[in-house]
Amino acid sequence: MLYQRRMSLPRIEDPAINGVPLERMMFSLAADGIAIDAAKPTTSTQDMPGRDGQLDLTLEDPTGAAYMGNRAITLTLYAVGGEDDILAAKQRLAALAGTVVTLSWRSLPGEYRGRMSLGAWADKWAGPRQIATLVTASIDAHPYLIGRSQSIALKTGANTIHVKGNRPCWPTWTLTPAADAKTVSIKDTHGHTLAIASTTAITGRISIDTDPDHRELRVNGNLTAPTLESDHFPLLPGLNMLTLTGATAASLAYRPLTLI
Repeated sequence: MLYQRRMSLPRIEDPAINGVPLERMMFSLAADGIAIDAAKPTTSTQDMPGRDGQLDLTLEDPTGAAYMGNRAITLTLYAVGGEDDILAAKQRLAALAGTVVTLSWRSLPGEYRGRMSLGAWADKWAGPRQIATLVTASIDAHPYLIGRSQSIALKTGANTIHVKGNRPCWPTWTLTPAADAKTVSIKDTHGHTLAIASTTAITGRISIDTDPDHRELRVNGNLTAPTLESDHFPLLPGLNMLTLTGATAASLAYRPLTLI
């Protein structure tokens, strides 16, 4: 995807880093604009004697798709103005180098997220005065666009919810145990159950984050383990059937993932 700044279309929004449009950071896109590389599936195959071809050992997500590797995003940027203005712009952008940033643009159904690095500054001079600078910002980005958080209330028993996006995503659950409940569980229709059990009544707020990067389960703020048979299952794009038991009130929150 390429984007070029056009003065004849002033209402088109600039890309934004961490929600801040490039213009407010005192930068504009150069002619090369933004280049977003393809996301490539991570595959694995193995030769096996007595078998034609190769054995496919690729790990797949619940939809049968191979997991994707990161994608590279490159922004070619320039800043113009006086030397003090350019220095201020450099400092603001360089403060983000090495950090995880988000990149959003126009009507994309979410934002890219990844760690940013900066190339060398290419300063432009007119005699003794600096008039501009050029730089390339690179983002080692998650392959999917990460959408806005969605929150859904659940009731005891069967629930049908529609999940946006086109890739499985990881929900956060918030549950209030029913009176005297010793087990609280959530089931889907694919054989997955996420449950917490106790020998005494469970009391207090239960919060479960299923994201593999920071997975945890807490009861009243205290870290707790789910049952051994539990799965931290994702939500699939489209319709999901969920069954809630042992809770009087519950909700889930998720950020839809979209591959384009």
